[in-house]
Amino acid sequence: MKHKIINLLILGLGIVQVFANTPQISENTFLFCLKPNVEPLEIARNSNEVIVSIEELNDAFRIIQITDIEPWIKHATEMDRDGEIFLNRIYRVYLNENRNFSTEQSIDKIRNISVTLYAENEYLRKPLYTPNDPSLNSQCSIPAIKADIAWDYWNIPDEMPGDVNVLLASVDTGVDYTHPDLIENIWVNQGEILPEIFEYGLDSDNNGVISAS
Repeated sequence: MKHKIINLLILGLGIVQVFANTPQISENTFLFCLKPNVEPLEIARNSNEVIVSIEELNDAFRIIQITDIEPWIKHATEMDRDGEIFLNRIYRVYLNENRNFSTEQSIDKIRNISVTLYAENEYLRKPLYTPNDPSLNSQCSIPAIKADIAWDYWNIPDEMPGDVNVLLASVDTGVDYTHPDLIENIWVNQGEILPEIFEYGLDSDNNGVISAS
């Protein structure tokens, strides 16, 4: 069931992500979905207990010892659906770490309730991507700005992350726009480059390279 919902979200948001092959299963949370003819839950909390608008669920929650419950997608509406699965009827349940039931036993308990369409594990999926730059390890700035974490959201074989419609601006004091990583992708305002740099072969920074940086 959950895979159908993930596919719906990816199509709806236009997001492409590739996940690890063996996702980790959450030990203290799980997901369940109400049947389409059941109204979304009203959730109330006091200092000791979480109460919802369906007493049958409350009885089960007390037995499996939940600590909280929340909508899986907080702003989902009646329009967000795939067949009989309504995104605004999917909930994440938090279990007490010191509970008497295993996660699977708790899921089975909720799964067998009359208002429940399904209940299942929550999978912790992490996108993976490894840059192919042979000099990656020599670049101290990559981990400093956590770019390696951002790159984790891409892992499509034979494709590099990026899009010609995405523009980046350098705020450094200079850039070598002839660098092989940049020369085919960078826009240069030729009107603001002094012609003397090229006409007279001026090495302005004494690095042995004639450039506009």
